[in-house]
Amino acid sequence: MRVNKLLIQAPIFFLLGGLATFSLTPYKIYPLIFCFSFAIFSICKNNKLKNIFFLSLSFSFGWFFLGLYWIANAFLIKSSFYLLLMPIAAALLPLFLSLFWSIAFIFAKLISKKIGEIHINVLIILSIIEYIRGEFLNFPWLMPGNFFSSEEIFIQGFSYIGSYSMNIVFFSLTVVPVLIFKYKRLSIFPMLFLLFPIIFLFMKSYERYTFKNIPSLNESHLIRVIQPNIKQHIKWKKNLKSYHHQILIDLSKLKNVQNDNLSTLTIWPETAFLGLYPRDKSLVQELSRKFLNPKKNQFLLSGLIHKSNKKYYNSSILLDSKENVKNIYNKNILVPFGEFIPLRHLLPRVKFFENKIDFSSGIENKPITINNHYKFVPVICYEIIFSDLIFKSLDKDTSIIINITNDAWFGDSIGPAQHFQFAKIRAVELGMPVARAANTGYSALISPYGEVLKKINLNEKGTLSFKLINKLNDTMFKRYGNNLLVALLILTFLVNFIFKKFILKQEYE
Repeated sequence: MRVNKLLIQAPIFFLLGGLATFSLTPYKIYPLIFCFSFAIFSICKNNKLKNIFFLSLSFSFGWFFLGLYWIANAFLIKSSFYLLLMPIAAALLPLFLSLFWSIAFIFAKLISKKIGEIHINVLIILSIIEYIRGEFLNFPWLMPGNFFSSEEIFIQGFSYIGSYSMNIVFFSLTVVPVLIFKYKRLSIFPMLFLLFPIIFLFMKSYERYTFKNIPSLNESHLIRVIQPNIKQHIKWKKNLKSYHHQILIDLSKLKNVQNDNLSTLTIWPETAFLGLYPRDKSLVQELSRKFLNPKKNQFLLSGLIHKSNKKYYNSSILLDSKENVKNIYNKNILVPFGEFIPLRHLLPRVKFFENKIDFSSGIENKPITINNHYKFVPVICYEIIFSDLIFKSLDKDTSIIINITNDAWFGDSIGPAQHFQFAKIRAVELGMPVARAANTGYSALISPYGEVLKKINLNEKGTLSFKLINKLNDTMFKRYGNNLLVALLILTFLVNFIFKKFILKQEYE
């Protein structure tokens, strides 16, 4: 009978987890975050570890499966062996991530017999797990705290405490209704300790956005973002490469724009140049010659594949209008299966792998200078989701973050929208404008307040032209980084301790 009950409950919890993802962009059905409240309450009231494990696994699997299904779309574009990898992306990856949340629930149940209140323990441990997932597994996709990036006021919270700490805020808000329901009036006084920092954070967020300084423009520098909207399944066809290059050139030509700027930077997306550098150096120079004026300070930043010392890199190249290569950046953080095959050395005899190329990781990321006028930090594709990578790459003179990407792999799914949200978060965290160039997806200029000032939508072709926006002087997160996460965890632990003592005292009385 108990087994049958669990079999009935598991699909319900899976559904709850899946429904919770609709609280995020692009759906933004905000009340569905309280699916977390119901799930946390129902899971924690179980006394059997087996039930806690399976129910938390079901809820987590629903969250990750419905929220990350779009990753599998990339494997549909390729054929052969990659189709066999689709179940890994669609099911095994979400299942693997779900195990970490299940461990958090189990651990919270075990320690709550002696330390703290179980629901607050879940809050703390899940927040720690999310940090580990992002920092050590290099997979911070679909963090619950990203819920707050959907609205321009709430996203300001990232400027104070950063994305990992926003998970604490999210879990706190979903746990508070549980504590009120469970302890009734006994919970009111302790809840003030838990809610006061959150209320204060959002008051400061409202103040930051409402009374923001309008970002000033550096009128001397023009930036142009190109979105060619080339479908992935035809992008690398040899007979179409010239046609695709011509699309980029036509979009890059200055039309009805006063060309008296100190500098003009044109940005092409990830792997926009369909050749191999330096083998095809003359070709990329020839392409740039068709729209860069050699008498002006004009530049092209383009994604391409770079070969050096028998290694291949997913890179960006900066050329000036005199056809000089000014800089090459090699992507630091690579996508498993997309850019390299993990544990390839264990598969030396499989013929499928013999002619497949693994990309190598770059060593570092440093700001790139545009003729001593300003600096930018380049990030390729999903490197934009790693705040620490960008944080460590900045210097005091960096003016803007430039993200080039190719979201054509993910079709019309929610993937490109999720990816775009990270660019907004990075802008707010670091107080810097972000220019984003996608093959297709969302190309945009994002202000230091996370406002989308200009945008080309998914499946659209076009050009964005804008003056360089001045960055903000500083943000709290930029100053203290993830030290704020440690401080908030300690604060939450103290609230947990006080809460448990207060409840026990009141129940005893």
